[in-house]
Amino acid sequence: MKQTQEDIIAYAFSIVREFHSKHGRTPIRREMENINTIARRYFGSWNNFILAAGLKPNINRSKEEITAELLALVNDFYKINGRIPMRREFSAKSSSINKYFGSWNKFIAAAGFAPNDRRISSIGKLKNSLVKFYLKHRRSPNISDCTKKNGLYNSLSYYKHFKVDSWADVLEYAKLKPHFRVTTMTEAEAKEKVIKLIKKHHIKYYKDYKRLKPENYPSVWYLKEKFGWNNLCYLAGTKIPVTKFSIKDYYLSLAKELGRTPTTKELEAKMGVTAGAMVWKTGQRLNRLIESFGQKPAYSTRERCKLSKKQLAERYKSKSIEHGYPNGMPRSKLMELTGYSRDIYELRFFSMNGLRLVCGFKLLQSGNKRYTEEELRNILKKPHYAKRN
Repeated sequence: MKQTQEDIIAYAFSIVREFHSKHGRTPIRREMENINTIARRYFGSWNNFILAAGLKPNINRSKEEITAELLALVNDFYKINGRIPMRREFSAKSSSINKYFGSWNKFIAAAGFAPNDRRISSIGKLKNSLVKFYLKHRRSPNISDCTKKNGLYNSLSYYKHFKVDSWADVLEYAKLKPHFRVTTMTEAEAKEKVIKLIKKHHIKYYKDYKRLKPENYPSVWYLKEKFGWNNLCYLAGTKIPVTKFSIKDYYLSLAKELGRTPTTKELEAKMGVTAGAMVWKTGQRLNRLIESFGQKPAYSTRERCKLSKKQLAERYKSKSIEHGYPNGMPRSKLMELTGYSRDIYELRFFSMNGLRLVCGFKLLQSGNKRYTEEELRNILKKPHYAKRN
């Protein structure tokens, strides 16, 4: 049987009155979304509906009323579930809880319950976890050991609570010996002995070093931080890393061997890597890198001509007349007198006769193919990207 409007309103009134008699307060809209739909449909708003039900709307409630309501919600939750709620279960009230109580744990304490333990352990627990691991395994833990199955916390927890920046400092904070500092060698002794060990066993990868190193030798972490693993292999002659250091070393040794500036091809053959790989590894153009350690590259890109066609033609004409060439200077004098080579002029004016035509000089009747003035003018009128026969 279909319910009438009167039955629906009566049902809604009974629900809110029952809530009021149970909790001693008027329900708020968020607590009864299904009843709120009925209220808005038949009364226009929630407060109009509450007034029609004979109750007092929650308007401009005081701090005491709001805190009492929140505490009542916690008590109701505990009675129903037998435990205190978690913060995410009261996410709709989080802004009010932080405003009136300061934090979630303070809110739980105000309700008369003991807050749950914090997720991040205390400094004492963090230190104890490291010591327990050491007693069980007879070694200091690595960062990779920081898992629950080993009884350790996340490594960031140690950094944050101990206020340190490295794992070695974490272990020293707990009065354990870091791996990379378990050595009686000085820095110079460690470098010398490790290079000899790498050379003796032809070691290329640090995994092999871990397997072969004697007890008193420093760890891979120490070697990486102090010297760089690839640099040690390079000094031992087992590996050629493409670094600025190795490129400089090979370039200078090759220059000394040849008695001249080596070319890029010769450097590539000596190192066994391409110039592109050198640029990619160092992040710097090869010629710039060579110039950075005081050497001059064998070849470099010529400087671009920044003059326009008109300025270039005027320069050629004025320099020719100035140096006693009324019909244009010979090709052999171009670089010396104007500062630009024949290639630049021919790129701009198609040929030397094209340059002479622009400058008003007499055309030279030499070369494989002779062009008339009209043909040259038509060629020079074409855009620079047009195909020229």
